Amino acid sequence: MNDLAKYEKSIDHYLRQGDNQKAIKGLLALIKLYAQQKDFAKCEELRERIPAISPSALSELILAQEMIDSARSLPATESHRRVWTELYDRLTDEETKALQNELLEAAFEPGQTIFSQGQKNANLYFISAGQAKHIYTQENREVFISKISAGNVANETSFFEAGLCTTSLVAIDRVKVHFLPAITLLSWEGYLPALEAKLRDFCSCGVKIHELLKKSSLDRRIQRRIPLPGRILLKIVDAGGAVVGKTIRGDIADVSVGGVSFYVQTPSREQALMLLGHNLHLRFNMPPDMAEIEQIGKVLGVRRHSEAFDLKGRYSVHVMFSEILPEKSIVEAERFIKMIRINEQNR
Repeated sequence: MNDLAKYEKSIDHYLRQGDNQKAIKGLLALIKLYAQQKDFAKCEELRERIPAISPSALSELILAQEMIDSARSLPATESHRRVWTELYDRLTDEETKALQNELLEAAFEPGQTIFSQGQKNANLYFISAGQAKHIYTQENREVFISKISAGNVANETSFFEAGLCTTSLVAIDRVKVHFLPAITLLSWEGYLPALEAKLRDFCSCGVKIHELLKKSSLDRRIQRRIPLPGRILLKIVDAGGAVVGKTIRGDIADVSVGGVSFYVQTPSREQALMLLGHNLHLRFNMPPDMAEIEQIGKVLGVRRHSEAFDLKGRYSVHVMFSEILPEKSIVEAERFIKMIRINEQNR
């Protein structure tokens, strides 16, 4: 047990004695120490204990939040700058300051998971020290994909394209990261429009995880997909399995036995991203007999297809079915669509 964990045990001792004031003072001291280590998840956990101990401790609650916010606002260290020289050489002074002010810091012990396959995590991770491994889980079997170390980025697809994590990233030894929440991209839109493009360009230089998955025959996208013109109707399915909300209409892009992708238009990026990770109730028609297909599927990705964040942005939504379609239905639909195209060309 480390010193901070022992200190936290002493707070429990104060609570058992009924000394709430000492317990809250201890929490504030701990929050300050964890904030210095950039362990903001722990800071938030401790801060939430204050109102549970004393609902009237508003000034202490505010002080705790101020300590957390102050630590978060500190720019990245010079050691971070040295590791990421190639990135910062691309940026203006204003862009450098903006990026550093948004970076958060965290550390992971050997064996600890940084992000998990199939889960929502929109952070972009900059590995500043240590080594970590990408692993892919299939049928309860873990497959090693690649190892990364200081100077590598991770989770860029989920950060830029809003998708669920395609692999898990696990620390091999003690790993120190700086990470950037995806919400930061929205704050840069107005006054630093080139920063996102520069960051995308920098991240595109490395080997893509989906390429490694494809080489290992693990990529979920290897299923044959066929273009399917037509409309699709969708509703969100809540945690209890009930279909809720209004019907949303979209235009189908393609379909496979395992999923479908389609386009929707929404007033804002935030509304489109709200679909990520949700289950949807889907209805669409499949040729040649135009039978209605009714499926439940999980949204694995949401991608912007507009050049700018206009008032009616166009997004592609990528869904994995809970039950696969018969291969025969895909073959027959593809044959029918090809016949239609041949007839149109011969007219």
